[in-house]
Amino acid sequence: MAKMTRILIPSDFTVDSLYFVRQSIESSSAEEVDIILAYGNKSSTSASELIAIGVEDQLDELQSDAFLKACERICQRFKNRKLTIYADIIRTDNASYLQHYLRGAGVNEIKIPANYSYQNKTRDFFDVGKALRKLKNHVLHPISVM
Repeated sequence: MAKMTRILIPSDFTVDSLYFVRQSIESSSAEEVDIILAYGNKSSTSASELIAIGVEDQLDELQSDAFLKACERICQRFKNRKLTIYADIIRTDNASYLQHYLRGAGVNEIKIPANYSYQNKTRDFFDVGKALRKLKNHVLHPISVM
């Protein structure tokens, strides 16, 4: 059994998207699992927006109470696996940025749902899964499309 793994999963922060998260945890053989749920939202070019609105502010707007409670329930269900779920926003679909992000975040695996339509919650939304699929031949991390 693998000791620890960090899995990146594209997400739209809806309760429906967590079904795939559960599947990913169940299919992992790791004793300790860190899940990074990543939403794609291109950076603003406005200096005032970049300064005034931080990642935490955006996450507060994107994640509903129902979503956060469902994440807590999943963590409770898999507490023997030392499960942690993080949320993050990826700012661009640029291949170099994505590769640096994956390396910096210590991602071991990337899991992308095959048949999931993400909800566009912001005007600058982009599909992180699609951007990561383009990298498939250029990253060291295994990418699973399930």
